[in-house]
Amino acid sequence: MNIEKSQKECCEHYSAEFSPIVPTQLVTISKGIYEGVVPVEGVRYPSPSHMSGWWLTTDEYDGNLDSLVTVHFQHIIEKRPELALYMALPFGFRFILGGDSESVWFEQEVADETV
Repeated sequence: MNIEKSQKECCEHYSAEFSPIVPTQLVTISKGIYEGVVPVEGVRYPSPSHMSGWWLTTDEYDGNLDSLVTVHFQHIIEKRPELALYMALPFGFRFILGGDSESVWFEQEVADETV
């Protein structure tokens, strides 16, 4: 799978600017992401340059921020390439991916948050 090509197509599909992250940037994840649990909810917040801004959670997330971990984007590519598809959507985008369904949308309030 050509990640960059797929990401560009995803951005074009949603009329979004192509805003890729680099493999060394960090993604915040909850329990269940690496295990392949669905549904997955993703949201991209404005963030410092070492962070991608992406937060990925599953239904196993209990709301406790201390249970979240940060991992390099490269690990998402390796373990959940189907999620990497969305990672070039710009700040303010959200998605829910579950089984056979997909929802992607933009929220201006998220894009306007300050770092």
